[in-house]
Amino acid sequence: MLRERIVQTNAWNEIVEALELNTTGALLSESASDGIIWRAFVEGSIKSEKLRQKLHRHAFPDIAHLGKYSDSDLEYHLGGGLSNAIQISAKVEKHSHPLGSATNVLDFGCGTSRILRYLVEFLPGAQYYGSEVFVECVKWGKQAFPEVTYLYQGNFPPLAVKDASFEVIFAYSIFTHFEEQLHLKWLSELHRILQPEGLLILTIHGEPILRRCREEDAVRRPMCMEERNYEEICHQFMSEGYVFYSCYNPGQLAEGGLDSRVFGITFISKEYMKKHWTNQFEILEHDEGAVSNWQDYVVLKKA
Repeated sequence: MLRERIVQTNAWNEIVEALELNTTGALLSESASDGIIWRAFVEGSIKSEKLRQKLHRHAFPDIAHLGKYSDSDLEYHLGGGLSNAIQISAKVEKHSHPLGSATNVLDFGCGTSRILRYLVEFLPGAQYYGSEVFVECVKWGKQAFPEVTYLYQGNFPPLAVKDASFEVIFAYSIFTHFEEQLHLKWLSELHRILQPEGLLILTIHGEPILRRCREEDAVRRPMCMEERNYEEICHQFMSEGYVFYSCYNPGQLAEGGLDSRVFGITFISKEYMKKHWTNQFEILEHDEGAVSNWQDYVVLKKA
């Protein structure tokens, strides 16, 4: 679908110019790899206004204003959003709920709508919803993505929607941050608003990233583990299955609408999920390390 957009808009020359490729647009149209296509939608569209107008039908977010508690790199929002949209749509398709033919789909904790951007543009069959705690992202989303219905999401449940409202819900890098009791409350709330047999797709920090924290400084820093006792965290993970610690700047989180008492870093084990989640959900898939060996995808079906 990405390649089709390029063909439809005849953007090959703009891609060559933006990415400074040693070829011509005509030759690129015959040989462009998936990597070049991805770069065109991300790196090339950031560099070139002409390419951006051809490939993207929605505005880019003002990260300085909207990225209060997330990565301030626009490439993360565009590139990460594209990668996640591809991954999530593939998971949904695999489990027989293709997004293009779904009814109502919720992006729980949508942020700058970085994933919704691509779903709306390339899988437009569903009615998409986005919920978000940072009210400025909700305001911006309503303006930038009129096809999406936005919901304000407080730090604590409930969401202002009826029971069984959604066929598919996805929550990328949300349950990687909740305090334990809050995560259970939100899990129950998502169960309430999910249709029977509906899918919930979320990501967690599991064993792969915990192992990496032992040796890799580049991982320990963003996981806020540099001044923590790794062995104690490992012991808690193995014995209890759930680890949460508050580590972010409370003032910065508050600017983004988040409560630092219940929002930090979270690790969840497979055993914990089997014990505490299966009373409400069937675990269809646990794809460990699926996101750069950093986060796991978990696919759940409402029991």
